[in-house]
Amino acid sequence: MLSKENGRKVHIDLLRILACFSVILLHSASQYWYDIPITSPRWLVCNSYDAVSRFGVPIFVMISGMLFLSREGEINLKRLYRNNILRLAVAYWVWSALYGLWDSRVWLGAEGVNWKDYAAEIIYSRYHLWFIPMMIGIYMLLPVIKTFTDHAGKKCLEYFLVLFLVMQIGVNTILIINPPQLVQTVLQLVDVEMACSYVAYFILGYYLYRYPVSEKKEKYIYLLGILGAVLAVVVSAWASWRNNGPSAAAFDSYSVFTFAVSVALFVFFQKKVSGLQWGTAGNKVIEEFSANTFGVYLLHLWVMEYLQGKGIDSMCIDSVIGIPLLAVVCFLVCNVAIAILRRIPLIGKYIC
Repeated sequence: MLSKENGRKVHIDLLRILACFSVILLHSASQYWYDIPITSPRWLVCNSYDAVSRFGVPIFVMISGMLFLSREGEINLKRLYRNNILRLAVAYWVWSALYGLWDSRVWLGAEGVNWKDYAAEIIYSRYHLWFIPMMIGIYMLLPVIKTFTDHAGKKCLEYFLVLFLVMQIGVNTILIINPPQLVQTVLQLVDVEMACSYVAYFILGYYLYRYPVSEKKEKYIYLLGILGAVLAVVVSAWASWRNNGPSAAAFDSYSVFTFAVSVALFVFFQKKVSGLQWGTAGNKVIEEFSANTFGVYLLHLWVMEYLQGKGIDSMCIDSVIGIPLLAVVCFLVCNVAIAILRRIPLIGKYIC
């Protein structure tokens, strides 16, 4: 459904908001995922929340692919680098520096610490920022990708996606069960990550938009999505017990389980949520939360760690409630902060 006021696809805004919240939820669930015994009920709760909320990044990439590749005409390189790549690059270095400086504040006055240590901390910064260089890489390839999708027929797109399913999703899923070394060696010879990886999710979002699934197939996609979420929980717990330590392979972005959940959600919002009416006020609220998602993604880890330092974390109360409650609090706090920052000239344009 399009918002009558500005032509926005409201269901895509809602899907983007859900993807953003899922990232916060998985980080809330993983606060103590590595620290508590894997046989304890609390760990099982943490693992379950973590396993079913891993669709965020694939969904973000699929949305970007749908929006960019469905536009008519060629990609304007100058506009692409000025409006998209530059913004992402600035945001990465600014937030990387902010996180690095925040972490290294404990070194002030310490002996043996020099500027190289501070520089290294700023450069390496936070793990969740990896998403930005990945998207920069895809945007740099965008003129090539769009030329391909503009001229590729349905069969050609499906051929590429089948390669992704077999050689990326399939291989990574088989490796979850830790097959014999000979099998692992053979599978690792099929290294197509540079060709597929998140570029395939980017193209997949466009494919599902250009060729909507039929009603007959729709119910099977939802069933596979539900099954994928359940199996992500079960298989990740089994793999962790087998390895005597936490194992995230079953809910990696390239596991068949996360893939199934991501596709099911994308199709559900496209086919079902798009038909819902939200009214003028509702559309404005949705648009505001959607516009905040990039900044919320960047800020949420600092808010979560700050609250944790104050004794407010996912284990304050029973983890079944504590994990989503922390995620909701962090989500709302970040939205308020980013809504303010977005309205500051330059800051709003380039870092959130």
